[in-house]
Amino acid sequence: MSKDSMEDQEELRKMLHFFLEKMGATQVELSKGMDVSRPVVIEFLNQEKKRLPVNRQDLIKLCTTLQNNKPSKRKSKAEGEKTSQDIDSHPHANELRELLGEIGTDELLESAGFLPNNASIIKVSPKRFFQIAQVVALLEFLEVEDLVPTTQEFLAIANHKIAITNKGHFKYQENDYLTSLIDNLWESHPTLGLKLRLEVIDKLERTRDRLRAGGKTKFTQQEAIRLFISIAIKEQMLKNLPNLHLRVQKTEFQTLSRYVNAEKEYSDLYAQFVQIGHQAECALKTPGSCWTMQPQAKSLDSLTPVIMALVTCSFSYDGESHELIEWMYTSGNTIVENAIGALSLHMGLAEHIANVSISTKTLDSSIDSLVETTVILGNRPHYQGIWVDRDSMITMLQAIVYATKQWIGDQSTSGKLDLQIYTSACKALSDLRKRLTRARRAFQKFQFLDEECQTVEIKKIASTAREELKKIPQEDIYFSYRLNFYRCYFLTKRLELRQSNFQGNISNAQLLIQEMNQVLEEDQKVKQELVPIQALIRSEVYLYELSCGHEPNLFDKTKRSQWLRLEIWDREIRAAIKPGSCYKDPGWDVYLALSEMYGNVARIEFYLADEKSSLVAAAENFLRAAHYALRIGLAQRASRWLAFAGRAWIRVGETNLPKQASKFADKLAKTDLTAGHSNNFWQAVLSEIYLLDGEYLLLIQDDATNALEIFLKALKGAVYLSLNRRICDALFNISRCSEKISNLSVKEGLSRVFREEDSLTKSNANKLNPMHNLTSEKVLDLLCKLWSREDNPSWYQVGGEFSQLAASIWQKWHHDTEPGATTKHPIAELIEKKVWLGRV
Repeated sequence: MSKDSMEDQEELRKMLHFFLEKMGATQVELSKGMDVSRPVVIEFLNQEKKRLPVNRQDLIKLCTTLQNNKPSKRKSKAEGEKTSQDIDSHPHANELRELLGEIGTDELLESAGFLPNNASIIKVSPKRFFQIAQVVALLEFLEVEDLVPTTQEFLAIANHKIAITNKGHFKYQENDYLTSLIDNLWESHPTLGLKLRLEVIDKLERTRDRLRAGGKTKFTQQEAIRLFISIAIKEQMLKNLPNLHLRVQKTEFQTLSRYVNAEKEYSDLYAQFVQIGHQAECALKTPGSCWTMQPQAKSLDSLTPVIMALVTCSFSYDGESHELIEWMYTSGNTIVENAIGALSLHMGLAEHIANVSISTKTLDSSIDSLVETTVILGNRPHYQGIWVDRDSMITMLQAIVYATKQWIGDQSTSGKLDLQIYTSACKALSDLRKRLTRARRAFQKFQFLDEECQTVEIKKIASTAREELKKIPQEDIYFSYRLNFYRCYFLTKRLELRQSNFQGNISNAQLLIQEMNQVLEEDQKVKQELVPIQALIRSEVYLYELSCGHEPNLFDKTKRSQWLRLEIWDREIRAAIKPGSCYKDPGWDVYLALSEMYGNVARIEFYLADEKSSLVAAAENFLRAAHYALRIGLAQRASRWLAFAGRAWIRVGETNLPKQASKFADKLAKTDLTAGHSNNFWQAVLSEIYLLDGEYLLLIQDDATNALEIFLKALKGAVYLSLNRRICDALFNISRCSEKISNLSVKEGLSRVFREEDSLTKSNANKLNPMHNLTSEKVLDLLCKLWSREDNPSWYQVGGEFSQLAASIWQKWHHDTEPGATTKHPIAELIEKKVWLGRV
């Protein structure tokens, strides 16, 4: 090969740096050895010059020079000393120079693109390297006479021979065969290049020290061999891989599903709840469920739980400082499948690459045995990985990471993948999903006053997702990342829409819906993948339409069911669960979409229906929604759906199930409440149950006085967290109670709920309305006005003011979304006619 025809000399540059850093060579020594001027050598080392004008004989001469010379010394001055002293540039510099004489020049020649001197060196194509490298590595441990010419049996025979022979390679050192192997690697056998040899030794030593620190003190012969082979293979295969560091640090698994035991106080309801749960899971084909085989099931304990996998990795690219990133994935599959799902999602694996074949074996019978995992990634071509470690889960994931890096390297080399874009997306997606998960959990636990639920934070997450999407090309290789950034965007926007809906900011909800509809049309392939998220958003749109009151199909009972499309959405959500999609199995998005769709459709029927069959069906759908919520651990959401079911049963005159629904809902709601939460927060969380209990007293037991106190608690709690629809429900119920109470003064009634620390004064406004919500402010204005009246009227005298305020809130939403409208909100009309939420 001529000097001018040489192409990439990056490996040669690395070898020269190796000579300088590890073998005590000097720039002068390199210059003289290769017959190249020192300035040219320096420019090449500093990457100022792409190629070095050397030929084959120049490099052979350099090796001879290094073998014959002593390593240089560098000067070091100890603290407080005036004179300097010589120290070794590297503790093994002399040994490495001696080994260079034994090993020869092949490693240096190959780094510069020349053929090696040793014609017997085996060259293997990349497709076959993984298997043949194992055979070659094992061959080096065997004497020639032990070799068997039968290649089909060779690996088994070689393993057996190594296990039973001890011919100098493994000198027994207190059960530490690994140290013996490391010491032996300083000799010329097995044949490894000088630079590669030092890298393998270094990694073996660091691995040994790390494992010892973790408590493993003994290493068997098999463990030592497999560690050597895995590291030697990886070091040789990693030569052309990107400078991307990914190391799995730990794995965590959280069971999200909550199981509730049967209690006597809600036994009838629980039996119905279990039946509906098994029906729902049978439709999803969940392991452990089959309604046709278990019609008399007593609990839901047989269902496979939904699990969240959290994988923490150390990440760096191109010399950047290491940082910890988190990968997460949720489904009803095993912990292994969830861990692999987290890796596949966050590493942006294309569909055909994400197929993984895994082989794992323990290397010893002891409890602290090392584990070896080999993996094959993808169909054609295959990408293979190997890893040896103590933790079987981390070993498996690290083997997959290693195989994935080969895929990344191939795509980068071919120009299909931009590493800068890829690594940026990988980090950004991890951070974004972590923030989104925190926000979603905070929402589900009514933590609306926390930073995670603030509008500013929600908007930041959505904005970041959009910015990241702008950076990602449209090519198919980036599709997984594009899809998941879109998921982050829509899930965050759905949170903002939900926030606008429950806070009564309906005009903002209108703008959000328009924005999401527009973005959804940007990428049709993404749209097809996001059916569960579309359903989730649609369920919030239903509440928006209920609030603004302009959709005629919603308020026409003959067209309502067809417009809501509940059965169609259920079918489409389940159809989205399929191999190759981002919803390979039911996880968080699927269960939440089903829960919200069934719950919100039932809520609309509860508010608008005036026939028994619709309300009975609504109650059943509330139970189904509660079941889906509990599958992903949303106890507060499930509690609310159960409370709504109880309210629906009250409207049809049921006397037993509403009380049981209250007990069941109360148990779930209080699972997340602690003594550290304020009394106002408790009342806010329990406000839906208060509405249920109050309506039972009012509509079933005709006890208006006690019902009034319960409704005032519901109102106070709803005001505290700006739960606008609950505010309207409580206001209307208070007006219904007031019609039957003429002997109780307003002050006496209010003082039972608004005690001294929560007195109805202007100075207490921030405490009672910490979210500064406009609707809450109107309620407090009314209550403060009534409290301060000198005539202290009875509830009968002021009840109309509560229903008027409830109707005006609905009417305001009606006008906010269509400013020129002269019509009245249908629910405002029902309130004024005093026929809303009545018995049927």
